[in-house]
Amino acid sequence: MWNRQVIFAMSLSTLLFASGCGGGGGGSTTVVSTDTFQLRTAYVNHLTATRSVPFTASGTIDGINVSGNGTVTEGALTSTTFELQGALQKVTAVTGTLNANGRTIPLSSSSTEFVDTNYNPLGSIGEEYEVVSSSVTIPATARVNSTGVWYTATTYTTSAKLTPTGTSSVSFALEPDTASTALLKIISVDKNTLGSTTFTNTVTFRMTPSGTLTRISETGVWPSGSFLTIVY
Repeated sequence: MWNRQVIFAMSLSTLLFASGCGGGGGGSTTVVSTDTFQLRTAYVNHLTATRSVPFTASGTIDGINVSGNGTVTEGALTSTTFELQGALQKVTAVTGTLNANGRTIPLSSSSTEFVDTNYNPLGSIGEEYEVVSSSVTIPATARVNSTGVWYTATTYTTSAKLTPTGTSSVSFALEPDTASTALLKIISVDKNTLGSTTFTNTVTFRMTPSGTLTRISETGVWPSGSFLTIVY
């Protein structure tokens, strides 16, 4: 799946040490490509590849200016079980440095995503335990301005699933970029158990017709006005 671990790692780390400290404050022309883009190939390639990608980050969380840098490292798919069924897992680790309130601390976290043998999403384990409740097979191909809902999931505090915390819905959009590329955006919308939006995350890739992806950026927005922007 399309991991958003960097956003969560930085935002949670900021909130952990910011309490009690003094807070801070603080276009290009696109072309609609007429090409057909291999969307499923891009997804499978992204899921099965191993890579380390550096990033920089900036934003404001609860009125505190945040910046940082680090590396996202994605491991290989390995066999496992999830929710009592055979599955494949992919571990993503985030390391780096976080700066806020005049302090610098190390950044370190990891999450695990689970898919079935056809690469359909099953869930994830990170700050929450997420179980996919419905999904569609991602389309084989798409053209610029194509959109669609990919899957929805229920989130819990732990794998015991005693306390649901809300839902997450993930969709995709293929947007204009150049005559030979498009921007693939993966949009996640989290809601609490009352149905109110608690977080929106958008991961942006540059995509070629053959399905090659280049990670560009990630933006997380909270209803309070807090935000984080990750640039790769």
